[in-house]
Amino acid sequence: MNDKKDPMGLAIFEFFKSGRDKPIHNWIDNEEEEPMLPSLFFRNELLLPELEKTALDHARGRVLDVGAGAGRHSIILQERGFEVVSLDASFHSCEVMKARELKNVICSDIFSFRGEKFDTILLLMNGFGIAGNEQRLPFFIQHIKSLLNPGGAIVGESTDILYTIENQARSHSIDISKRYYGEVEFKLQYNDQLSEFPWIYADENLLETISNQCGLKFTMLDRGDRYNYLCKLEN
Repeated sequence: MNDKKDPMGLAIFEFFKSGRDKPIHNWIDNEEEEPMLPSLFFRNELLLPELEKTALDHARGRVLDVGAGAGRHSIILQERGFEVVSLDASFHSCEVMKARELKNVICSDIFSFRGEKFDTILLLMNGFGIAGNEQRLPFFIQHIKSLLNPGGAIVGESTDILYTIENQARSHSIDISKRYYGEVEFKLQYNDQLSEFPWIYADENLLETISNQCGLKFTMLDRGDRYNYLCKLEN
């Protein structure tokens, strides 16, 4: 494992060990955003955003928590009596989840994860963004669908960033004509650890269209106050 490619996991690990809440710096298309604190990934149920609470209330049967991080959603569901598999590509995050006594922690990239079936798959904290770009989004959803039991559902969160992008375009900082406006380049830095990767914020219409093409029924569950939304894709 190369720590320089895992700033978020390292931040989570060091916060868990020391309690020091040192920020993770992040940039979207080279525009610096508000830093993230590792403690964010350890919030209890009372402090969760409403969309995440709603998502957990829609969990049924055997659950896969994709990009589980420090395990904040997995822990709540495990305490509710669900069988939960907590999946994360970060070795450091997985070590934290194991230390927090989650029963089923798997250190793997979602694209490499196969062979198991679930009734609910969670893609929270803008989890659809893992697809990276518009072109890969159908492949990503089709792969997630392959992990569902009959009658199962994907419960996930995304954000429509059109308002933000239009403001940036008007200030001449970006040209939205060259790609789908929800495609961005993320950069994360924690201490000297740096990671860069593509991400997609899929708007409702795009996600519904691709979900239907993949044979999934799209249902809007709730909307947040920052252009984010929670949806369910049913098998």
